[in-house]
Amino acid sequence: MKFFQRLHGKKDFEGTGIGLAMCKKILQNHHGHIYATSTEGHGLTFHILIPENQSCFADSSTL
Repeated sequence: MKFFQRLHGKKDFEGTGIGLAMCKKILQNHHGHIYATSTEGHGLTFHILIPENQSCFADSSTL
C-alpha cells in the first residue's frame, strides 16, 4: 500500500485523505502515538500521545 492512498473515491469524502497519515508520521518521528476511539452516535475521538522528554531519544537512530 502506498503511504498516501485514498481508500474511497473523491465523491465519497472531502479532502485529500493525507491528514491522518501525516499526523502518524510526525508522531512516529517524535516517538509518539495516535489512536482513535468511537462511541456510536457520538463520533470519533483521536488521542495523541507525545513523550514530554524528547532528550531520552537524542541518540536514537530513528531520528
